[in-house]
Amino acid sequence: MTVAIISGSGFLGRHVALRLLAHGKKPLVVHRGLEKANLPDSVAIAHADRVDEERLADILSANDVNAVIDIFALSAANTLGVMRAAKRIGARYVLTSSVDVYSNYAGLLRKGTAPVRIEPATEDSPLRQMRYPYRGNSRRPAGVSEDLFENYDKLVLEEALAGMSMDWSVVRPPMIFGPDDKQRRFGWIVDNARPGVAFAIDERAYGWLNSYGYVEDVAEAMVLAATHPNAAGQIYNAGQDFVRPAHAWAERVLPLLGLNNPVVKADAGSGVWADRADAMDLTYPLTLDTRKIRQELGFAEVVSEDVALDRTLSFYR
Repeated sequence: MTVAIISGSGFLGRHVALRLLAHGKKPLVVHRGLEKANLPDSVAIAHADRVDEERLADILSANDVNAVIDIFALSAANTLGVMRAAKRIGARYVLTSSVDVYSNYAGLLRKGTAPVRIEPATEDSPLRQMRYPYRGNSRRPAGVSEDLFENYDKLVLEEALAGMSMDWSVVRPPMIFGPDDKQRRFGWIVDNARPGVAFAIDERAYGWLNSYGYVEDVAEAMVLAATHPNAAGQIYNAGQDFVRPAHAWAERVLPLLGLNNPVVKADAGSGVWADRADAMDLTYPLTLDTRKIRQELGFAEVVSEDVALDRTLSFYR
């Protein structure tokens, strides 16, 4: 079985290729070729711009691709051509979606007044009603052009996919951490820890609940969505099977840095994450219930949390 990974030379795509090899599948990484793909020789490489539908369809057809995992699907402009290319050759299309499709995300950004949902979102939980969440939002992840983020919306892509007559699956990951993560998901702890000084978190952020997923584990979920027969036409949350508040994450990570700092609440407007608390309504959690993918596809973490955190923190250092 050959599985194409579109925009697959980076952080998540590389691990998807490695997990496909572990499952005995043939990965084909398709990317623009602007950066070196740090992959084994057993991984096939093809070069194409993701908006070039004809070129993509030719590559997929020539390599007898059975499934397409789309890593960098951000907007309709940069994604619909990939969907159509997969449809033309009869391959399953797997969309990398996001936890941000759920209604809590609109409240978190202060762009909606949906009720706060404390419990982790299941795949059937209410979705946000607002669209294009980064429009007018200065807090944007690094490394993506302004025009893409103006039209960014995973929910729009999910709706487009559901309207296409083809084989598809959707994976909704949370914040993904691991080596080479440009967003440094635990940088807020590493960068602010000082020996002998209490680790103070803004009281508004101290108890904020947020889900995470280690990159290799999320890659495993993507592979199962692409290859498991039960995944056709299904949506899956993917991430850790537990949720910690911000202070508990600090308490978990600090000892791994060789520190025994106490973690304390700071007054509003001071301490770690004061800027985030100013910009967002942190009464809205951003958490996922991942039981469905575990029960239906047999998903389980491939890396222990201790190893995942050690690898991540070693990268930061």
